[in-house]
Amino acid sequence: MSEIRLYPSLFREINGVATQPIRTQHVAGGSLQEWLFNAAPSYAENPEFTPWEIELEGARGNVVLPDDYAGVMLDHVSVVHIYANPQRSVVSAVGSLFSAVADLFSGIFSWLMPSVPTPNANGGIEQGSQINDPSTTINRPRLNGVINQVAGQVKLAPYYLAPPHSYFIDPRTKAVDILLCVTWGRCLLPASQIRIAETPVTAFGDDVHWQVFQPGESITGHSANQLWYNAPEVGAASNGQAGLKLKSVFHITERLTAPSINVDGSQISLTGEHEFPSDWEPGLLLNVRVPRQIELQPPAPEDSRAVLAGSYDDLGLAVGDAVVIHGDALNGDYIVHSVSSNILTLSYPDLTPVTDPTGGVYQLAIDKAGARYRIVSRIQSSIIVEKVLVDNNVDATWLGWNAWVYRDRWNIFVDSSYAQSEWLGPFPAQKAGTLINRIESQVLAVRGLGYAHENGVDYNGQWVELQWREIGTEDWQWMGQELWGASRDQLGFTLGVDFDTPTAVECRLRRMNPENTDVAALEELHWTGLSSRLSESPDRYDDITVLAMTIVGSDAIAAQSENRITCVPTAILKRMDGTVGPTRSAIDFVRNAANQSGVSDDEINMEAMQRIEHITAARGDAFDYNNDGDDTVKAVLERALAAVWAQLTWDEVLTPVRDEPRTQLGHMYSPQNMRADALLKKTVRAVRPDDYDAVDVEYKSAITGVIETVPCRISDDPPQRIETIRVEGVTDELRAWRHGMRRLMRHLHVRKSYTWGTSTDLLNSSKGDYVPVVGPIPSRAQSALIERVAVDEDGVHLQVNEVLKWGSIEQHVIYWRNPEGESQGPYRVLRGDDDYRVIALMGDDPVPVVDPTKEPPHLVFGRVEHVLINSIKPSGMSNVSAEAEGYDERVYQYDDAHP
Repeated sequence: MSEIRLYPSLFREINGVATQPIRTQHVAGGSLQEWLFNAAPSYAENPEFTPWEIELEGARGNVVLPDDYAGVMLDHVSVVHIYANPQRSVVSAVGSLFSAVADLFSGIFSWLMPSVPTPNANGGIEQGSQINDPSTTINRPRLNGVINQVAGQVKLAPYYLAPPHSYFIDPRTKAVDILLCVTWGRCLLPASQIRIAETPVTAFGDDVHWQVFQPGESITGHSANQLWYNAPEVGAASNGQAGLKLKSVFHITERLTAPSINVDGSQISLTGEHEFPSDWEPGLLLNVRVPRQIELQPPAPEDSRAVLAGSYDDLGLAVGDAVVIHGDALNGDYIVHSVSSNILTLSYPDLTPVTDPTGGVYQLAIDKAGARYRIVSRIQSSIIVEKVLVDNNVDATWLGWNAWVYRDRWNIFVDSSYAQSEWLGPFPAQKAGTLINRIESQVLAVRGLGYAHENGVDYNGQWVELQWREIGTEDWQWMGQELWGASRDQLGFTLGVDFDTPTAVECRLRRMNPENTDVAALEELHWTGLSSRLSESPDRYDDITVLAMTIVGSDAIAAQSENRITCVPTAILKRMDGTVGPTRSAIDFVRNAANQSGVSDDEINMEAMQRIEHITAARGDAFDYNNDGDDTVKAVLERALAAVWAQLTWDEVLTPVRDEPRTQLGHMYSPQNMRADALLKKTVRAVRPDDYDAVDVEYKSAITGVIETVPCRISDDPPQRIETIRVEGVTDELRAWRHGMRRLMRHLHVRKSYTWGTSTDLLNSSKGDYVPVVGPIPSRAQSALIERVAVDEDGVHLQVNEVLKWGSIEQHVIYWRNPEGESQGPYRVLRGDDDYRVIALMGDDPVPVVDPTKEPPHLVFGRVEHVLINSIKPSGMSNVSAEAEGYDERVYQYDDAHP
């Protein structure tokens, strides 16, 4: 067992404190290379690019070479340390910047970039919280795609009608407006059926504002109705930063680098061959921080203030002076309460006493607030300085430093007044050819704002400037805003500008205060978004149901495993009972879909539709499906009917035919009406070793919202061959199982197929009809024409034109064809006076009528073949052929069963 530890950068430590991993994972075994290939697919494709450095526990400081990854066995290494190197991937990775690291972190640990923890002053992960960003994961815009249409009740992720618009309500609260298309047509969508992840929106209280608009309703009452454009140039960077960092630039060397300095009075000198930067000329202002040893003592019983014991003669301090402390303790600004050559007591800026520092000896830099040091003269390795106070006057009380050699904890750098702001941009705020009436820029303080010290964080303000100009012009317009804060938590700000007339502009942004690089200063700012509001937005959407939402960042939402908006709408349709309302009926959907495509109710067999509706409603069958593909109308109708075991046919009108147990035979087909060149042919498929003996049914579960599989078996023995089918529109396990069992029964019991042809008689039948057929060989049955009919107390006496072979026919029954071509029977018969006559026991049923002006009725003597017609194909002017399969009632034996 090995532990993989992932670190956000190449820094092993900060200020002597080891950096901490942002994620860990335990791996049972295998090689390091195998784990990396599985964890980072883009690295597996480009193994020559390694945007990280790897060290093994027990050999820290030695980076493992990529050629050695395959030889590192994870079951022999206790810890593997992986340090991300985003710069390397930016330079080298082909096709996807930072791809391998992103794969590694997000693929394995679902680390959502760019929420990257930042190191604090002690080298650990920043203790402040991040803004709860209500960003959501939903379907992308379906550009140039078909609009989905819900049938029944189905869980779906609606897709964008407009780009989401995010903004800061206040520095700690971010909101996002989202406009979503739910479905074509109307639907019922209660609050309980709208979720973020798996939580109903009602559970979030005021953090989520939502509204459903039916087709054609005005959406102007919700802020999400406005169309916004999000400039792609501004946002999260490929190196994991939250946005584009606002920087200040020094055109002179910013900081002195040397192993040590010597101070004596007003002179600072370097040892060895080290020199001061050549661009540090006389007159340059420096910040000089040299530590002195201070013993912090809690207040004595007779005093109310803590004591700072040390040496202060050189500072020239007086009661009431403002001082600033940098170091391990008491970082911050204070007021001198009392001072002597070796004792100092302080007040906070509000003059309350400093009473509770942690006792001990510390190295602290203490100086008057705002004090800087101006170079008076210089040589290569030495400078003479004078102390300048915050009012720019020379401090005449400063006696110079005590002579000392500083080897660590010192810091000399150029004053921030020499820094110049660096513009980010300009970037166009809108797409080409569009006009806007508002722009918004978002600025994020990724580590918070203020100045951190032992007792908290002091307020600090940072100025930023947003400039814009109309594209094609030269003059910039501007606005400045001061961003205030006193927190380690992330803080966000929105800078907005409205335009009186629609225009097209480009924008740029800069910070006005140079960033203080002190570890205690919280001043890092990122430009995370530039968006613009289009001058024209739709006020309604015809034909579609719209969901508008405003989600406000909160702890409740941030705690979700994923922020994904889903909903479960129910289609509102014209129902078969004449009302309009929510329905899950497959027949209701078929009717409405047909009407939408131009097929009126007059062109639909409404009697057949109503019959199937009664059957499926009594069974509780439904069709729940999100039609979001580019399908034909025929495919859409067939899919809906298949969910309730029906087929689509067209017999002058659209007619659904349900595949179900049959009792009433349809038209009769025998040699009497078959063409001589197309008599009945029967094929029996033998049992084969590769026949399916089991079925697995895939269906989209209404409970889980994902594809589930239910096995269909008739034996506990392991199956030899399994067929996997998908049932669309069926969302519960029981009904999916029933579909699968019917499919399995067909595999096991439907082995007979038939073909025959007639002149035009077959045009009386349709796909799915249950009909009797008789072949030309009189073994089990034979056919004839009825020439005479007589009725007496013995029964119905029928005379036919063929000799009836009583000896070879095993079942003595007859069927006859009525004038409409439909089958009547079977009826038990007795032998008549000769082989041309039978006596049929018909009871009170209608009897055949022989009319010399019409074709004689057809008769079948014996057992007929019961078949289901699969297809009817006309050919030429008077030839029609049919294909059919044998009917077996065992196919339907599980239709109402339970697993």
